[in-house]
Amino acid sequence: MSTAAGHEVLRDSPGSAACLLGNLAIVRGALEAGVQFFSCYPGTPSSEVGDTFARLAAEQDILFEYSINEKIAVEIAFAASLTGARAMCAMKHLGLSYAGDPVSSLPYLGVDGGLVIVTAGDPSAITSPNEQDQRHYSRFLYYPVLDPATPDDALWMTRFAFELSEQTRVSGLVELGPLPDRRNEIRFTKNPARHVVTPDHARRMRTELTERYSRAESLLAGSRCYPRCGEGRQGIIASGVAHAYVTQALQDLGVADRVSLLQIGAYPIPEKILTDFLASVDSVLVAEELTPFVEQEVALAAFATGRNLPVLGKRSGHFPQEFEYNPDLVADALASYLHLDQPERKVCGVAADQAIADLPARPPVLCPGCPHRASFFVMRKVFGPRTVYANDIGCYTLGLGEPLHSCDIVLCMGASITQAAGIARTTGRRTVAYIGDSTFCHSGLPALMNAVQNNDQVTVCILNNYVTAMTGFQPSPASGPGGSGFSLEQIVRGLGVTDVYSLDPFAYETARQQLKQARDGTGVNVVIFNAPCRVNLRRRETEPHLPLAIDQELCDGCTLCVRLLGCPAIFISDDRYGIDEDLCDGCGLCVRVCSRDAICEVGER
Repeated sequence: MSTAAGHEVLRDSPGSAACLLGNLAIVRGALEAGVQFFSCYPGTPSSEVGDTFARLAAEQDILFEYSINEKIAVEIAFAASLTGARAMCAMKHLGLSYAGDPVSSLPYLGVDGGLVIVTAGDPSAITSPNEQDQRHYSRFLYYPVLDPATPDDALWMTRFAFELSEQTRVSGLVELGPLPDRRNEIRFTKNPARHVVTPDHARRMRTELTERYSRAESLLAGSRCYPRCGEGRQGIIASGVAHAYVTQALQDLGVADRVSLLQIGAYPIPEKILTDFLASVDSVLVAEELTPFVEQEVALAAFATGRNLPVLGKRSGHFPQEFEYNPDLVADALASYLHLDQPERKVCGVAADQAIADLPARPPVLCPGCPHRASFFVMRKVFGPRTVYANDIGCYTLGLGEPLHSCDIVLCMGASITQAAGIARTTGRRTVAYIGDSTFCHSGLPALMNAVQNNDQVTVCILNNYVTAMTGFQPSPASGPGGSGFSLEQIVRGLGVTDVYSLDPFAYETARQQLKQARDGTGVNVVIFNAPCRVNLRRRETEPHLPLAIDQELCDGCTLCVRLLGCPAIFISDDRYGIDEDLCDGCGLCVRVCSRDAICEVGER
């Protein structure tokens, strides 16, 4: 992990321009706001925020932690804010749901130092099992929610978010502001009437919450969160990244000055913002990703003010209900709404339908040398195809499909153990739960305790690769700072499991013999496969690159190495099998399945 020295978000030149991605713009905005505490649980697409703070924190005198889970990240950041520190925590949209318990109570208590929660959505479910629209938290739990459209928005909105939090006492190219020397005074003032949510206190807080939410709406109404441009009786209201696409499409269509465009950058939307805009147009097209949240607000505002005008968007079919938008989709919708010819698509001067060929699907696969492949392989050899395999969120989800066939159900973080327990309890058959070291620490411990309490017939397989790999190689509690982390075996035994097997997945014969004992055991037993992530080792240059090769004279094309393992380093060319030396990590798993001893280290034969 690189150091903070010379990092682009630390440039101390107020008023200059910098090219930052949205996540880095959030970091810069927090730095300009004087953030003093940061916590997170990594989750794509939010990981870069936390990873950047991890590099900068010590130099910038910011208290930082990778939390065990998102609930803890929220709780500890909130506690820091009660001492007056400006605090921030970050997570993906699913993490916000996991942190729902503290998140639902925070607005009642309020803060001292500003508290900002960064939650990254994932339209199209690119790195997630679902889509989720966090804007509903505004009405649902009385949170001000800021919705940037560009990296510049992300920077100034983050800076503004701390001010908004403290004033209400609730929680591309960018123009740089100054990095402040000011830090909030740190203190904790005892005040149980404010900090202890007993029922009688909560009822008082509930009334205060309504007042603070109204205050937030008034502050937002006077902010720059709702810019308007253009003139014309045809109106467009856009939020988030859809606004950036709309702006570009209007320019490309040559109608930017003939259409009224309103950006929605924060929630709750002040009533006057919508009523003033609706009074100036005869129709409205709403462009927003995920649910028709703004569209519903606009329709209600039109009804309340007696403006009988068309409100178009997702419900009218101009935009899809699902998935993220792209510039072409938005341009087509605008052309339809404005009764213009559909714009021609070109890539490097060539018509798009001629320039872009249909690409084959590329499903995610385990990396060459991944120890999870070895774990799946030996587990399935012992437990067989009839066993139900419940998997969890992470690299081990990739046990799905051919040729590993080691994933039958995935729900959410930590649920592999409870899913396996429920199926075992109702079917009377032993099941297998796969969970990673980071995920086990995140939310697997209570699930394992529950399974032990009920004596479920489950083999819990913890795939310990000593790092949080899928989200960007953040440290795992099992690795810890400097590689000295918690002992998973001691934790598991402390939770009441007596039969624990700690194995090397590449030690095939030893692992196979002990897995037979786990398969034939009773109650809950735990298998811990300990082997480091090979990609992380190579990133840190702590592992020599020793690729394997196939002796073409010995290879008889039996296909076992492909059919059993599915390693992407093995390829077929001209009906001959080979190993890509650049991809191969030399793990040797293919050697164990080769029927003719045709695979060895490069140059050995």
